[in-house]
Amino acid sequence: MTGRIRNRYGLALPFVLFTLAGAGPTTAEITPPGGEVTLQIDGFTLHATGDDGELTHRLRGSRLREFGRDGPQWVDDPDLDLFADGDIEWRWTAPAALHQPADATLDLVGPTQGVQPARGDRVETIIDSRDVRVATDTMVATSDALSTLNQPGLFQRGTGLRVDSQADTIELLHAVYSLYSETSEEDSTHDPETE
Repeated sequence: MTGRIRNRYGLALPFVLFTLAGAGPTTAEITPPGGEVTLQIDGFTLHATGDDGELTHRLRGSRLREFGRDGPQWVDDPDLDLFADGDIEWRWTAPAALHQPADATLDLVGPTQGVQPARGDRVETIIDSRDVRVATDTMVATSDALSTLNQPGLFQRGTGLRVDSQADTIELLHAVYSLYSETSEEDSTHDPETE
């Protein structure tokens, strides 16, 4: 089943912890598109706005290569900020990304980290995963990989991830392990996978 937290107010809600057989679906490896590079920009920042003119997301990187006019883009060292009410809601980083503007997706490739900054009563949340797909139109991030979540007082690990920025929810989908402690770090003495 699902471990879900709602962290708008920094509160961890009760979880349903359940281990499912299998690790869930696997994804194909993402690599740079083939073909001719039709545009290359070194050191770039892309700003995207919604219909109301408000900033929805910002993508930065050390290099962007586009394959075909308005085609897929390969980004080195991507740094993606998702905005809500003028503030950064999530920042996602990875070694590389495949940006497909026509599909409104950014596939972060390799080890990926998402950080939701503390704001008001909300505490900072850090997610470590890999190969995370971000839908830039709906602000939903997903991954089939093993993922960890850290908040002050909470450590979680599970396979499969869904972060909905607009609903302010985080879900770890399979084999969820949770530890509530003062350090918010994994404690191998209570980890069922190490026993």
